Amino acid sequence: MNQAHNLIRRLFSRHTGSLLPLVMLGVLTGIAASLVMMSFLLILNATLGGLNGNNLEDFESLAWYWQLGLPVLGSALLILLYHFTPRNWQSVGLAYVLERLQFGQGRIPAGNIGFQFVAALVALGSGHSVGREGPTVHLGAGIASQVGQATGRPPSQLRLLLGCGTAAAISAAFNTPLAGVLFAMEVVLMEYSLLGFAPIIAAAITASALTGALLGEHAILEPVQLSLASYQDIPGLLITGLWVGLLAVLFQRLVLVFVRVPLKSRSLRLLLAGIITGVLALAAPQILGSGYDTINIMLNEGLPWLLLLVILAGKLLATAAAIGLGVPGGQIAPTLMLGVCAGGIAGALIPGTSDPALYALLGMAAMMSAVLHAPLAAIATVLELSLSAESMLPAMIVVLGANLLCQHGFHLPSLVITQLRVRGQELQTHPVRTALAQRYLSELADMSLVHWNGKGVPPVTRAPVLIVQRDQHYYLLAAAQLDENTSAEELDKLLTPGRRLQLLEQDMSLLEALRSLQGEPGAGFLVPVRRGQGLVTRSRLVRMLTEEGGLY
Repeated sequence: MNQAHNLIRRLFSRHTGSLLPLVMLGVLTGIAASLVMMSFLLILNATLGGLNGNNLEDFESLAWYWQLGLPVLGSALLILLYHFTPRNWQSVGLAYVLERLQFGQGRIPAGNIGFQFVAALVALGSGHSVGREGPTVHLGAGIASQVGQATGRPPSQLRLLLGCGTAAAISAAFNTPLAGVLFAMEVVLMEYSLLGFAPIIAAAITASALTGALLGEHAILEPVQLSLASYQDIPGLLITGLWVGLLAVLFQRLVLVFVRVPLKSRSLRLLLAGIITGVLALAAPQILGSGYDTINIMLNEGLPWLLLLVILAGKLLATAAAIGLGVPGGQIAPTLMLGVCAGGIAGALIPGTSDPALYALLGMAAMMSAVLHAPLAAIATVLELSLSAESMLPAMIVVLGANLLCQHGFHLPSLVITQLRVRGQELQTHPVRTALAQRYLSELADMSLVHWNGKGVPPVTRAPVLIVQRDQHYYLLAAAQLDENTSAEELDKLLTPGRRLQLLEQDMSLLEALRSLQGEPGAGFLVPVRRGQGLVTRSRLVRMLTEEGGLY
């Protein structure tokens, strides 16, 4: 029994250099996220089924007064939910996950997870023009954060586990493990790393397999086989990419317009979002909900381009209003529908021999990529949702055009980064600073500390250093510098500002630590850890950055 206990402790040690513990935690995260997502999907599908029958997204069949009133009713329910929920639980969505990654050490409170679960059900069930992907990411990342905190993971591993939770949740919700992995690394973690791939893939595979075994086949989009008819259509694809890129720019501008609507009351903002959505639904009921039913119709049967134009205009306004006014839902499904409409219009109007449905499929990838700056995740999403490998080459062409226009033509950041900037939070994107911001002092801390109050005879210790407390300050001295004959005057001469330690109340990233040491003569930091305090010296920090090793 003791041997098994010791084995488990070694496997899940926070300081082990092995990849196996992280893969095992990825599997555990995949199981937990899958169970939560299955619960979410079952409740959501039951709600939509009660409204729309077997075709869950068929809001078009509802009476006009339901199309008008359902989003307003949903807004009223959200107002009540916000009113009775503690304020510190009310931050939700993909932007919140990124915020916790960079500014919250990867810690997502359990209360936020529960609030996101209920709020997303209300928003999606009432036909607001939002998607389930943002809530999916929040729920998966939140579950992963709880698993990481329960197992005592350091901040850098918590960050990786949030990527595992994201991939697992997307994989479970949409049966798209590859897209889940790429989305987690491209949009959430904003990096690709060899260390991260294995745990994140393990989480995605586990979640997909478990959800498939318990729920069966649950693909959102019907498979389509679409391919480029002629390479002479490539100029038309480039034009389509630029057209979709312009729409992505317009979409982001509209979101900012609604964000800046001069209404401070959250209740009034939510109510306005419901009214806008309901009124627009009278002209184009297809805008209600995520819109996957309309996407399937366009890809398999086609729709007239004039109708697509009406749907595009309505969906653009309704989605921008929902996101900008604070409806707790995601933006990926609406961007996919916007892309389908834009691509379908391009396919109908641009001369060429390829099926207009191909342009609609490619528009999905281009719009998602341009809005989120996630080209690989967007291409993988379209590939896995449509099961159309023939669309890969034209998808890359359209995605390239859309991304170039947004990122280099208009210099627009992704929508998520824009949302954070509106809140006054600037994500760190420089590669070196990002790497430093992802590691924390507690991961480097030495726990074998010996404290001395500076009075009487110094303690006899084998530790190489001694922490001396004097006048509410802490100093770092080499134990060899002191003996029983050290006088008070000699000790005072040793306690210089250059040997002073900063006492931290909470953990600090390496980036913050280096900034703190700039121009300061201090010797290092006393860092709070689970078992008390740990020591990180200036020389230890420098050696870690330059030699990847060393103690002091």
